[in-house]
Amino acid sequence: MTPGISIIVCCYNSASRLPETIKHLALQQVPSGIPWEVIIIDNASTDDTKQIAQNEWDKFELSYPKFTVTDQLTPGLSAAREKGIEQAAYEYLLFCDDDNWLYPNYVSASYHIMNADLQIGAIGGCGIIEAEQPASITDEELKKLAVNGYQDWAETHHWVYGAGAVYRKSILMKLQKQGWHQISSDRKGKKLLGGGDVEICFMIYLKGYKIIASDKLLFKHFVPLKRQQNTKVSDTSFWDAYTNVLLNSYYPILNNDKRSIEEIINKWVVSSTIKLTKSILSFHYNKIKTLGSNNINLKKAFSYNYGTWRALLKNRKKIIDHNKHIRQLLISQS
Repeated sequence: MTPGISIIVCCYNSASRLPETIKHLALQQVPSGIPWEVIIIDNASTDDTKQIAQNEWDKFELSYPKFTVTDQLTPGLSAAREKGIEQAAYEYLLFCDDDNWLYPNYVSASYHIMNADLQIGAIGGCGIIEAEQPASITDEELKKLAVNGYQDWAETHHWVYGAGAVYRKSILMKLQKQGWHQISSDRKGKKLLGGGDVEICFMIYLKGYKIIASDKLLFKHFVPLKRQQNTKVSDTSFWDAYTNVLLNSYYPILNNDKRSIEEIINKWVVSSTIKLTKSILSFHYNKIKTLGSNNINLKKAFSYNYGTWRALLKNRKKIIDHNKHIRQLLISQS
């Protein structure tokens, strides 16, 4: 696989967000010896994402790098990522979200870090929140909606968020050839399910590679006013919890937990039912006490507990089967 950077931007109805994102890609300061390209994946958009992407890039009249807009008609972020991986010409895959504004040296720094150590399987960047003003929620609430800051957990928890992350294509292609499939479908329409980026990192780590983060890879994460709502925060709590449950097909392996996956899930169903019941009682007691006003923290707690309980009941067999799938892949490689 040729060393170089393939920037992949997965888009769904991204027309309003793309101009600034593409501007930051076009203004990358990349030495002539570093091969790179930009791939826009239009993931079944119903707006003019494709045309806006091409028009914005054409404004800069660049002869290099290669700029491609590709359709992925199958909805969902995971499907869009797969199409980008398939299209990529180079070894280092840089996933840039449609609201990520990369600093000018991002491509160059990513290339040099990945090229310097063949054991690095994935590297995460450092997001800086850029909230549309006037912001309607607090800085703390914004941090729950957008990636922010240096990922100091990367080497101990073995994952980085997908925004601005760089992966080795050869590892992902090998996993695909071995039949690995993800348990999470990631975002699809209004379903804010996540975890696809975490799964990728977990499997890369389990294959013997390092997951790291770098504060040299800086980007701004734009948060428009329409995302700055407390309802979005509670929705995020639900889907964060739901995602966390699905990722338990990996956690026992990563943590060397000797219990069976069945025992882990069954005990969790019981404890999550108790937590959800307490959360419901607290939520309704507070409404009576405050004459109907909602406490956002109680609402988030309820959403998280409900997301956990619902995911466990709906996906128990799926998690157990996926855990066995991962273990079988790891056994077959040894």
